[in-house]
Amino acid sequence: MRRAISITVLSALAGLAQAQNATPYDCGNFLTYGANPSQTKANFLQSPETQAWNWFVCLNQPSAQGSPNRVWEGFKPSDQVYLANGAQPKPYLPQQPTPMAIQAQAQKLGMNPNRVFQNLDSTQQVDGLILQMGNQVPAAQRGQPVRFHILMGQDTFNYILNKKIYNVNGQAALTGNLDFPSTAWELKTSWIWIGTDAAFKQKLENDGYYIIQAYYPDKNQYQVGYAALSGMHVINKLNANWVWTTFENVNNSKYTVTNAVPATPMTNTTGPTSAAKPVNLSFQATYPGLAKYELIGVEYQPVTQVLANSQLESAFQSTSSCLACHSTAAYSNQKGYFNFALKQQGGIVYPTTPLPDSAYAGYKKLDFVWSLKRAQWQR
Repeated sequence: MRRAISITVLSALAGLAQAQNATPYDCGNFLTYGANPSQTKANFLQSPETQAWNWFVCLNQPSAQGSPNRVWEGFKPSDQVYLANGAQPKPYLPQQPTPMAIQAQAQKLGMNPNRVFQNLDSTQQVDGLILQMGNQVPAAQRGQPVRFHILMGQDTFNYILNKKIYNVNGQAALTGNLDFPSTAWELKTSWIWIGTDAAFKQKLENDGYYIIQAYYPDKNQYQVGYAALSGMHVINKLNANWVWTTFENVNNSKYTVTNAVPATPMTNTTGPTSAAKPVNLSFQATYPGLAKYELIGVEYQPVTQVLANSQLESAFQSTSSCLACHSTAAYSNQKGYFNFALKQQGGIVYPTTPLPDSAYAGYKKLDFVWSLKRAQWQR
């Protein structure tokens, strides 16, 4: 406990020292840490919050000069990796074209054909619950779920492809634990669904939300429209150690509500951390386009802490630890995926510190990558 507190204090002091000057960061090859992960890690340890913002800025730069899409929109979405029939996914590049059915609807709606369409295919948080839209949303949107999306960087995808673990068959054939490369990146995002409501879209834009073109399957058809980025986990493996940074929009409580009755505005109960606050002010002033997003906090090996995104872990913020939860990512041929929802005194809790190695007897560790649980059996 004493060690964790001292690291937090040092991190806060580093954030205060650097927060007054959000200097431009070289985004050219940031996904490979400028080909020098050890130096990037040294810089990261000086101020994790500053480095977290640098990554967030780079991910939200245009993917190319004049492009309407941002860098992260070129990541591989999980629905194109873990296929329904367990088949081998298509290569990372080129990006797969938007399905024709989506293109046809988008054309009728006058949407931009040069923009990427993201498939917001999930409505369940980690614990299987649904976060609802409410409060200042149009009546037609109240009670509808916030949607979620997982994407991965090229080195993450290549490792999954080469290991043949894009289906459960490949995971069942593992003879040892996984070890993703030091340039592995993964993103988990949350979205307020707008649909085609132009007034609601404008309201969210005024509140600083980044708006994308998106769709999701709905029974035997697709819903096509716009969605607003409410939260983002940025997960990367920096020189052999995993790092979690989490951002969300400061106005989320205006549009998302708890599942309680009556529903109340959803707020973050774990941050921004004391180290994140001054760094947030600096970067928000320097990058007006991201000014309504704030860093909630940073968690990195081997230090664990209670840290949550109100959009991604809303129902269990008080027992949310990114590293502790993801450290349980494991698969057993006899037991299936490890169940990180721990039964305790008739209820369910989630680990906030790593479990002992004995808990994983008979399991192969999946190196913190829980998105592998989306894999299907090859049929």
